[in-house]
Amino acid sequence: MVDRQRERAATKRAVKQLQQTISEARAELRADDVQFAPHSSPTSLPPVTLDEKIRRQQIENDNIEKDQRLKETTLRILFYFLTAETIVIFTLAFFQGFQTGEFHLEEWSFRLVIAGTLSQIAAMLIIAVKNLFPSK
Repeated sequence: MVDRQRERAATKRAVKQLQQTISEARAELRADDVQFAPHSSPTSLPPVTLDEKIRRQQIENDNIEKDQRLKETTLRILFYFLTAETIVIFTLAFFQGFQTGEFHLEEWSFRLVIAGTLSQIAAMLIIAVKNLFPSK
């Protein structure tokens, strides 16, 4: 009988402590939530509801997804362009090397075209990576 009374008393203390912890947690949530914060003036912003917070988060997530798709598309187009440019340069080098047909460039102009094109490809890749993926 004494053991049961002790168990009941311990259970009552545990329930009271749990209720107190829940009340404190609710009070903290209310203090952090704009919805329950006191308004200092009638011109202050209206309280933000949970639905509005969810909607804002969904909009932010959509914007991040669109930004990622835009970056992917931009990089894909850039790589297609650079691939085509590289193919043209190698074709030019092939024709210059084997002197096929009437195609012939002076050695200095050929070197200038090749060096300039390769420099441009490297610069475009560096600029694209820095602008599409800025360090935060």
